[in-house]
Amino acid sequence: MVDDTPANLELLSVMLKGRGYRVRAAVSGRLALQAARNDPPDLILLDISMPEMDGYEVCAKLKSEERLKDIPIIFLSALTETMDKVKAFGAGGVDYIIKPFQFEEGSGSARRGAPGIAPAESPAAGELHQAARA
Repeated sequence: MVDDTPANLELLSVMLKGRGYRVRAAVSGRLALQAARNDPPDLILLDISMPEMDGYEVCAKLKSEERLKDIPIIFLSALTETMDKVKAFGAGGVDYIIKPFQFEEGSGSARRGAPGIAPAESPAAGELHQAARA
């Protein structure tokens, strides 16, 4: 998961871990890219509004790399305009969740974004990965 607000990372991490998922977090697009290149995740939850590099740019960079282009990306954002959603899907996102969200909405999107990934099913296939390590 990538979000420049540590409180958002902590909240979602606690919720996902409570459901049996293993998670990783990054506070910037740069760190997310570095971590994804080092150990590609099964799924990325990506905020849009971040300094230095926004979520659209992070998504575009991920989709431009052969090894990372097939990772499903779910955008998490407080942006509610239709054009924001269109831009997110155009960049390669598989879903768009408006913050604040209900946990069931987020976990349902995670399952749809990465079918076959189940909580704690196995060390690799059972992970809902966040995009980077601390």
